[in-house]
Amino acid sequence: MPSIALFEDHHWRNFSPLTLTKATFDLKVGARTFFEECTYAGNAPDALLVRRHLEKVTAERHDGCKVNDPGAFDADTIFVNGLLHPATLDLPRLSRVSHTFAITSANRLLVARLSKKSAEYLQKCVEAGKPASIKALAVEKSTDTQSAEGLLSEPWDLTRLLENALAMQTVAAEQQQSSETMQGIKVLGQNAVVTEGAAIEEGTVLDARNGGIYIGPGAYISQSRIVGPAYIGSQTQVKQFSIIEKSYVGRNCRVAGEIEHSIVSDYTNKAHDGFLGHSYVGEWVNLGAMTTTSDLKMTYGNIRIEGRNTGLDKLGSFFADMSKTSIGTLIYSGRRIGVSSHLHGLVSGDVPSFTIYGKGIGAKNVELELASAIETQRKVMPRRGQQMSKAYEQMIKDVFLSTAQERKKAGVRRAKFAI
Repeated sequence: MPSIALFEDHHWRNFSPLTLTKATFDLKVGARTFFEECTYAGNAPDALLVRRHLEKVTAERHDGCKVNDPGAFDADTIFVNGLLHPATLDLPRLSRVSHTFAITSANRLLVARLSKKSAEYLQKCVEAGKPASIKALAVEKSTDTQSAEGLLSEPWDLTRLLENALAMQTVAAEQQQSSETMQGIKVLGQNAVVTEGAAIEEGTVLDARNGGIYIGPGAYISQSRIVGPAYIGSQTQVKQFSIIEKSYVGRNCRVAGEIEHSIVSDYTNKAHDGFLGHSYVGEWVNLGAMTTTSDLKMTYGNIRIEGRNTGLDKLGSFFADMSKTSIGTLIYSGRRIGVSSHLHGLVSGDVPSFTIYGKGIGAKNVELELASAIETQRKVMPRRGQQMSKAYEQMIKDVFLSTAQERKKAGVRRAKFAI
């Protein structure tokens, strides 16, 4: 098989702020990212092309992969868009094609084998976060497809595809459940997988009638109800009387209350009552007690984001990494919550990165000091057995600088937050 190089395309902007701190192929689509889907299918990527400020943190996340290294590409390398599901590719067939080629859709590059010069051009565009001109790619054959199955374009694709993705990913789980672990647990349906080392309290209901359930190693489930398809990651704690339905919860999280049709990424806390629905939550997020997301309009109409019709009548919000909410925070549907933002009260609009949002409680929105954001994250990471690397700290600084105009446009002031 040829070597695989995943690359970001300019649609990373559509997924902002989720993609300010991670590459597009590191977004969770169900229980796995597209990088993980490639590896799961036996086609682990050898090289990665990402925006320049993500280069070092991506290399740390994917130890062994070459990141933005032009020496990693040769004549047999197949470049794959990081927002394209690898299951849609026929890699054995593509590997037999000897000439250079490009498969595109609506001016987006999907898959290609490129000359050295074209590969260098693509890398330059990716590093700058800019679109690559299809016409600038000198290939022997170019094919444009009208329907690009498996290609993500908008952030709401992540929640729209969640249930189907989880259904396939939990069915594929091969681990055998322990009958001892399952004693005292009510299991409905056949496909409930509890891995060795996981613990579930008596009285818990695992409802796998409409989709599989996977409980990862070291997870602890207090008496709760979990409705499939659902995936609970390793070392995660589910607090008592929680309801988790059709959702993914990553590794080493603390969750409680009601979670419906949502993605909760690694190292995130939602440890108290409150409702999270049809939402995407990044890493290292803390949702305070009784934080609630709206995911349905009172008119039952489709939810719009920035004036665009999502085509969905149920959609919550998108929380970027390191964002936090205070007690009793209420968030309208379809909101984008920026990196390391702090939310108070009723949140009716998008929140820029590094913003202390006080409008909902009658206070002014002010800029979160960069030093404070870094120091807070430095305190949080050891609580999950992690340490902040120099690369991660620099990434925070880079994102702070790159989002300054967003805060200025939104009227966020540099001042001390006061209630």
